[in-house]
Amino acid sequence: LPDELLLRLLYFFDIPDLLVTSRTSRRLRWLSFDPLLHRIRLRYSQARVNYLLVRRPPLHSLQPPNSTIYLNRTHVAARRLHWSLVCIRLSRSLARRPKLSTLISANILPKECCKYDRRSGEVIWGQGVAGGLVERRRRVEREHLREGLRVWLERKAQEIRARQKDAVGGVGVLIWRFSRKMKLGESRRGCETCLEGPKKDKVSGLKRFFE
Repeated sequence: LPDELLLRLLYFFDIPDLLVTSRTSRRLRWLSFDPLLHRIRLRYSQARVNYLLVRRPPLHSLQPPNSTIYLNRTHVAARRLHWSLVCIRLSRSLARRPKLSTLISANILPKECCKYDRRSGEVIWGQGVAGGLVERRRRVEREHLREGLRVWLERKAQEIRARQKDAVGGVGVLIWRFSRKMKLGESRRGCETCLEGPKKDKVSGLKRFFE
């Protein structure tokens, strides 16, 4: 490429980029330190600064509470005071927080994530199952319970349908079943009387006859 085209390309580079480019070759080093290039860059930057200064935002829009771009000493001191108050409030809240055993008994924290320390006799956080694994196991248990309930409900629905199907016959079917049960009961009673032994008075009469 000719030098004029390279100078036109280097015109859009910043100072750090020009320094890096000057270390690649002698020709680029000579072009990067060309006074004409930097004179044009300064003229362009001056024109651009004059153009942007008119359109810059006012100072009150850059200060808190509208923005945090421009901070004076008062704002910095107020920020430090705010963070110190937050730290004090957080330390007091941490001192009043409930114990791990209370959280476990209230089902807020899974007991699988904690471990019982024999030396201190308290529950210690960590050295247990990860919370994600506990949640996944509970999800699997819920799915298993839901599947069991679905199977049980389907079985009950089938039983109800079978009962309704049997009851479709009406009064005639019920009378036939009742008469059948009565006949079976009478036949059983007849068999029981046949199987019974002779009565006591007959046995005593036969005994006298033979005597």
